[in-house]
Order: sequence, then structure tokens, then C-alpha cells
Amino acid sequence: MDGLEGDGLEESDGDVSAIVPAWHSDRGDRACCWSPRPALRLRCDALRRPRTLSPIVCAAALGLAAAACAGTSSTIGDTTTVPPTSTTAPPPATTPATALPTTAPPPDPVTVLAVADLADCRGPDAEVAALIDTLEGTVLTPGDLAYTDGSAEDFANCFLPLYADDLDRMLAVPGDNDYGTPGAAAFFDVFADRPGTAGEGWFSVQLGGWQVIGLNSNCDEVGGCGPESPQYKWLDGVLKAADTECRLVMWHMPRFTSSANYSGIGALGPLYGRLHGAGADVLLVGNSHHYERFEPLAPNGQPAAGGIANFTVGIGGAPHTEFGAILPGSAARTNEHRGVLRLVLRHDGYDWDFVNLPDADSRFDDRGSAGC
Repeated sequence: MDGLEGDGLEESDGDVSAIVPAWHSDRGDRACCWSPRPALRLRCDALRRPRTLSPIVCAAALGLAAAACAGTSSTIGDTTTVPPTSTTAPPPATTPATALPTTAPPPDPVTVLAVADLADCRGPDAEVAALIDTLEGTVLTPGDLAYTDGSAEDFANCFLPLYADDLDRMLAVPGDNDYGTPGAAAFFDVFADRPGTAGEGWFSVQLGGWQVIGLNSNCDEVGGCGPESPQYKWLDGVLKAADTECRLVMWHMPRFTSSANYSGIGALGPLYGRLHGAGADVLLVGNSHHYERFEPLAPNGQPAAGGIANFTVGIGGAPHTEFGAILPGSAARTNEHRGVLRLVLRHDGYDWDFVNLPDADSRFDDRGSAGC
């Protein structure tokens, strides 16, 4: 073939589809197609390569040249239509909605009726029991429920005729007169189905938003009231475990009282101090047969912010006792009236009022509110 040197292209018996490329260094390394028909001779000017051409470029050149030499309608300039690739971004992943935290509504207020020293067949206890029957609420009785010795006969003759129908709403702790019967056996028999363990005399329940704790102030009967006593250790545990801001406690013997014959029971100091440290708000006591309210008191008996409000509620029927020296913080008192102390326990505080007997010759007023 004239004009071509080097490797040359071999003719394939006139078959125009048999085309092989040849490379000439004197033509700037341009690839050409050869065919027996000069009109189809194609110079692949666009294809240049160094001395060694990659297989991919060769394959592309062969394909283009074959199309031209075969007389198809495709040319180097032809455009192949490729289905468009979608550029629409996929929808964002749906993030599950996060529920907003909800705050539980505060507990509803609850009413409690506090009275001690109540079932004495010698006194006007029936009038107090009749008053309680007209009032709604949980009855808290801090001791001396059946005079004079807390015997089975005393309970059968004096207490149960008046309060049998109230047992299911009553919470009680034993008083010193209840221990007139060894081990306060009759007391624990009557209250066998109520909170607490027979022979101990302490318990903890939740009333609304309040923790209500009953304790046994007859320290000598239950192994003492000091830090190493079973009762103190139990109290320490329930105070640590409870998640509440408001606490009411009841026991029988007063820690502080303006009674004429004593000013309080010092052996209760460790329990009082532990309760004060836990932020207890109210202490209900009996034994002194009168009503007395103290401003919040610190463990040393002095009025102080953050102290415990002391209420003596020995007004249930036993004969009244006289007042002696009035102790610091004594804010209201009477030994001429009977009735009950009513407290409404709210989630953030309490209201109190003295409820007189309906037919009383005179009335005593003590009411107010406090936070916790």
C-alpha cells in the first residue's frame, strides 16, 4: 500500500469489516483506518498516544472505526441518548416524634382527724366519738385508747362500743395506759389488721402527698429510742427511702409540754432529732389531757424556722389536766374544751383547725395554715 510504511494493514479479501489499526511515527502517531475503498479511509486525528497505547483507548478507536467503515449512520460526532439520572433527593428520614415530658398533677388534699386519750368510760368520750362520726377523714389516735389499763375488758367495754365502726379508717399507736396490760396485748389484738407489726407499735403509710409515721414512745417496752434501738434504725431507713417533702409523725408521750406535772420526755430526743433532720413538719402527741399547739420547735425545744410543729391532742375524753409553766413556743392551748384537731394535708402544706363539740357551752378557736 503506497504511502504507508511500518507494520502495514493486512487486506482481508475485500471484507470491509476487517479493519485493523496501524501506527506511523512519521505522522505524529496518528491512528488510521484502511479499507479497500479509499472513500472510507478515516484518519483518527483525535486519537494520539505515546508509543504504548492503553488497551482501553485502542478498543474505543476500533469501535469508532468499525462503525465508520461498515457504513452505519453512527459517526464520531453522534450523540447517544442516555436515560437521565434522577437528581431528586430522597425524602428525609422521618424522625419519630419525641413525647414531651408530662408533669403528674399533685395529689389531692386529704383530711385527718387527730385525737388521743379517748375511750374512758368515766368521762365524756361518747360526745367526742359522736363528733368524729359526723366528720370525714382518717382518724389518727396517738395512744391511750382504752382506760384505765388497756385491757381486753377496757377495749370491749369502753373503746369498741364507740369506735368499732371507725377501725377501718383509724391509725393508732399505743400509749402508756395501753401497756397497763403486758405487751399492750389487747391494743395489738384490736389493731391487728392495721399497719404495723404486733409488738412494735411503729409504721409508715402514704396519705396523699404526705408520709405519715407512727412511732412508739414507750421506749422501755421496745428496746429503747436511741440510735442503736430497733425503732430508731427502722425510722432511719424509712426516712431515707421515702421520696416526699411533707411528713407527719405521731407518738404518745410529748417531747415538749406545758403540763403541770412534767415538761416532756427526754428519752425521745434522738427520735425527735432524726425527724427534725429529715424535715418532718408535724408531730401529734397525747398523754397530757389538754390541747396545746407549739410553733415549730428545734430539738432543743426553742422555736426555730425549719422546726417541727407540735400538737398535743389529749382531748378525747379522759379528765383534763392542769397547765404548769408555759414553755417557749406555746402558741395556743386549752384545758376547758373537747373536740378534735382537723388537718387538711395539701401537697405543699397543711391547714389546721380545732373542731369543738357541737353543744359546747363555749368555743375555742385555733386555726391556720403552714407550708412544708
